[in-house]
Amino acid sequence: MRTPTIPGLSPSVLAAIARIERRRWWPGDAGVAFARWRALAYRPGPWVLYTVTDGGACPCCDPLGGTDGRLLLEQLCLGLPPGPARALRAALAPVDARFLARTLPDPFASPHDPWWQRRIETA
Repeated sequence: MRTPTIPGLSPSVLAAIARIERRRWWPGDAGVAFARWRALAYRPGPWVLYTVTDGGACPCCDPLGGTDGRLLLEQLCLGLPPGPARALRAALAPVDARFLARTLPDPFASPHDPWWQRRIETA
């Protein structure tokens, strides 16, 4: 079975990601988190997304889904050397921009939360 990876990254960046995954997570977690983050930002439907967890996704059972996956990717960016971190941030930039464009700021969110968690969520 092939380990999920983040498309468009060079083999050296993927190797740097794999080294961190082996220490902190499972092989392929970054690829799965990226795919789910992208799917959330580009999912069909109304232009404005409400980042609600649907009945099938549970943060305990599916820690890489939705905005929790974005947290893993952020931690990965912070743990990578500067070059691979820049490459990963460049891959994330269009997905992040799409998510920002399709969500609304949450006026009640804590300013200490990451930016993607300070977007409107409905429960």
